Amino acid sequence: MADALIVLLQVFGLLFVVGSMLAMGFSLTLNMIVQPLKDWRLDLLGLIGNFVIVPAIIIGTGSLLDLPDDVRIGFYILALAAGAPFLPKLTQFAKGNIAYAVGLMTMLMVVSIIVLPLVLPLIVEGVKINPWDVAKPLIFLMLTPLGIALFIKQRYPDFADHAAKLLNSVTTISLFALLFLFFAQFWEQIIDTFGTGTIGFAIFFIAIALIIGYLLGGKDQGTKRVSALGTAQRNIAAGILTATVNFQDRPMVGVTVLVVSLVGLVMLMILAGEWGRKKSDEGSIPKKESPVS
Repeated sequence: MADALIVLLQVFGLLFVVGSMLAMGFSLTLNMIVQPLKDWRLDLLGLIGNFVIVPAIIIGTGSLLDLPDDVRIGFYILALAAGAPFLPKLTQFAKGNIAYAVGLMTMLMVVSIIVLPLVLPLIVEGVKINPWDVAKPLIFLMLTPLGIALFIKQRYPDFADHAAKLLNSVTTISLFALLFLFFAQFWEQIIDTFGTGTIGFAIFFIAIALIIGYLLGGKDQGTKRVSALGTAQRNIAAGILTATVNFQDRPMVGVTVLVVSLVGLVMLMILAGEWGRKKSDEGSIPKKESPVS
C-alpha cells in the first residue's frame, strides 16, 4: 500500500509540475512576459527581495531556531524558490496588475532554476548535493515544457488556448490529489510538525516576505500588491520537485515544503480577496460632483 502511494505521489507530482508549466506557456506570449519587465529598477528590486533579502532572513533565522534538520531544509528550499504559478490567480483576486504578475512570475521562476541548484548545496550542511542534480529536473521538467508551450502558442494559438484550459483542470485535480496523497502517506510526519515551530515559522516566513515585496514594489499600488504576493508565495512546484528528487529518503523535507506552501496559499488568498474587495469598494464610491459656480 505504501509503495502504491509513493508511485501515485510521483505521478501526480509530475502531472502538477509539468502541467503547470505547459498551461502557463500555452496561456502566455513572449510579449506578455517581456513587456511588463522593462522597468529595470523594479526588476532588480524584485530579484534582490526574492533571492537576497528573503533567503538571508529565513536562512539566518532558521539557523538560530531549534528546528529539525529536515524541516529546516524544507524552509531553505522555499526561501530560494520563487516564481509561484499561482501568482496571476492571486493577482486576479487582488485586482492587481496582472500583466506585471505574469512577467514577474516568469522572471522569478527562471532565476530560481539558476539560483536554487547553486546555493542550496552551499547552505545544507552535512549533505552532499550535486548542483546539476538539483538543476536537471528543474530545467527538464519546468523550463523546457514552458519553452515548448510558448513555441506552440506562437505557432498554433487556437490549439494552445484549448490545451491551456484542459491543463488548468488537470493541474488543479493533480494538486488536490497530491495534497490528499501527501496527507495519506505522511500524516504522522505532518502531525509531528505541530509543536516543532514549523507552523509559526511558516507564518513568519510568509509575513516577512509579504512586507519585503510590498516595500520593494515601486510606487503604483497595483504593482506593489503584485510584488508583495509574488515575494510571499514561493514556488511550490520547484520546491516539491527539489525535495522529492534530492531528498527521497527524507520525506519530512517534502512535507515541510507542502505545509509551508499551504499556509502561505491560505494567508495570501485571504489577503488578496480583501485587497480585491477594498478596490471594488473604492471603485463603487461615486465621486462628488463639483459645485456649479
